[in-house]
Amino acid sequence: MNLYKHITLVTSLSASLLFTSCASNEIGQSKDVNPETVYQQYHFVFTEGDKNAEITAWFRFAGENGTTLELNSPGKFEYDGIVLQVDSSDFEGAFYQSFTPPEKAIGKHTLLFTGIDSKQYENSFSVDSFTIAVPGSGISKLAPAQVKFTAPVLQGEDYIELTTEGTDSSFTIKHTADEKGDYCIIPVAELQRQKKNEFSLIATLHRKLSLQQQTKQGGEIITRQTLKPLKLRLVDEKL
Repeated sequence: MNLYKHITLVTSLSASLLFTSCASNEIGQSKDVNPETVYQQYHFVFTEGDKNAEITAWFRFAGENGTTLELNSPGKFEYDGIVLQVDSSDFEGAFYQSFTPPEKAIGKHTLLFTGIDSKQYENSFSVDSFTIAVPGSGISKLAPAQVKFTAPVLQGEDYIELTTEGTDSSFTIKHTADEKGDYCIIPVAELQRQKKNEFSLIATLHRKLSLQQQTKQGGEIITRQTLKPLKLRLVDEKL
């Protein structure tokens, strides 16, 4: 397993462990709860180079950390028009999951939740193009570096995260919705700590989206897009 795959796996596992350590993994039945107390929770993960993107949906009783629910008929969940079947695990409770090939990951996706009372809640989200770039001539260790990105407009809790690969002086950079410009800044101090003349950046776009249709309990859509490593060449002179 290469280092990029290892980092991606560790990041996913860490996020999963953090998520499941706070949220309940108990399983209940949607027929046993008031439909308005169902919290919709959707996570979409897309890593460039992976075989598939992944959507996971949880329906919880009374909030984001509540008991996971198996949807009883006529309740159901559809992703892009396909009815998904319930799955479960010791860590995640009851969930609904589907896999999307990379060529279909970019674009609009539709989530349709039908409650036990047959009321429907339709929500959608878009996965947009996300890229990063640096000058082909390399970057100087004598000045802060700008890593340009193309991405949808960051809002609320959205952010872009840069992590490093192939260095013993690792660092993490976060660009939030409050910051201006279409670039992330790597501080000169981080560049001067590097002992090698090259290393790689791994960029991840984190987005938290509101639901368009929801029960009184609410819900969330979280997406995470991770790019392949981008190799940077360092020089000891101004460019």
